Amino acid sequence: MDATTLQHLPKQQVALLVQLIQKIVLAVYPVKIICYGYRTSTIDGWSCFFDGDAYNKSINPTYDFLIITNDEEKRAHYEIIEIAEQQAYPLGCNTTIIVQQLNAANKALESGSRFISTVYRKGVMLYNGNCLPLSAPPEELDIPVLRSLIEGDWHRRFSMSRRFLKTANYCFDNGWNEQTIFDLHQSVEHACVAIIRVYIGFRPTTHNLSRLLDLICNFSQELVTIFPRQTKEETDLFNTLNRAYSEARYNEKYTVSIEVTKILLGRVTTLLDLAEKFYDRKQISLESSQPISFPLTVNNQ
Repeated sequence: MDATTLQHLPKQQVALLVQLIQKIVLAVYPVKIICYGYRTSTIDGWSCFFDGDAYNKSINPTYDFLIITNDEEKRAHYEIIEIAEQQAYPLGCNTTIIVQQLNAANKALESGSRFISTVYRKGVMLYNGNCLPLSAPPEELDIPVLRSLIEGDWHRRFSMSRRFLKTANYCFDNGWNEQTIFDLHQSVEHACVAIIRVYIGFRPTTHNLSRLLDLICNFSQELVTIFPRQTKEETDLFNTLNRAYSEARYNEKYTVSIEVTKILLGRVTTLLDLAEKFYDRKQISLESSQPISFPLTVNNQ
């Protein structure tokens, strides 16, 4: 890993990042922390009715971390993620975290796992507790091989997403609102997993839609805007969908109104259509980056 700095990150945010890493290290005791992305939301506001200074500016950074733990770590990955996230909130920033144990990370690198190999090549090591190098990944896949791999991953997952949406429409037409929401949850989950696999090569195992959307934010804000969660109403709407995975199965008193069901059906349909466009965009990008070699092969048919 050659990168040692996060380009374009202002000094103030670098200082904040240093504090955050120190807090995570003391709370989690990781072996390594690697940053594989960041983004900053800035809100500038002016109003005659602000108290005090009429101009307000807020900066909210989000950092994407791969946290590598030792092989003896007993805590579940989600526990480590929650502990690390708790260190970020008091500092006014957010984190999206993926956790792997050291041995698993090295094996993934040796096998050429696309996600961790890219993180190895382009990420920034923020903390190196054991000072030992990670295994070096093999050379990057040729574009035709990568395109074929991505295509297979996409169609396996996204075809399931479309089937769940089709089932959801059938349930809605029959007035089975609760089953509709469950199928919509499954549709979104599979669509998110499919597009995450396409863009970063990571295979999430969570059923938490909020976490899946956070992972998508690394490469797209557009998909996430379908569920903005900026107001109580929007948050409640999203939570209805997100909790359906467990509520629809285990809560005997679980009910969803026809109005909410109809809105979510529309949102999920929009998300799937947009995800498909993002897949096409990725394939076009890979095709355009493929070098032209001679002699050409011409199909005469």
